Amino acid sequence: MSERIPEWQSIFGAKVKSPIDLPDDILKDAVTFATEALSKCPSDDDEANNRAIRQIKEHMDEMWSPNWHVICGRNFGSLVTHEAKRFVYFYAFDRAIMIYKS
Repeated sequence: MSERIPEWQSIFGAKVKSPIDLPDDILKDAVTFATEALSKCPSDDDEANNRAIRQIKEHMDEMWSPNWHVICGRNFGSLVTHEAKRFVYFYAFDRAIMIYKS
């Protein structure tokens, strides 16, 4: 019988949705950078959150080549097409973060 993969995994201080479709080096960078950027702003400050999200996007574009997309919030749905091995969805603090490349 095959081993069951857990739906959520605690990785680099975040709750990451499985299956993870991102190489380990990019995953670590994305989660740690996003967590650090969001830790500096209160969740109810929209302007600060927008700055943090922009910083995450610009960091991903610079580190891993363009065109990354970053969505952050408490209640959203999505259906996206992304490059293979270029998608992650995780929770940091009280916010969900989706980062993908297309």
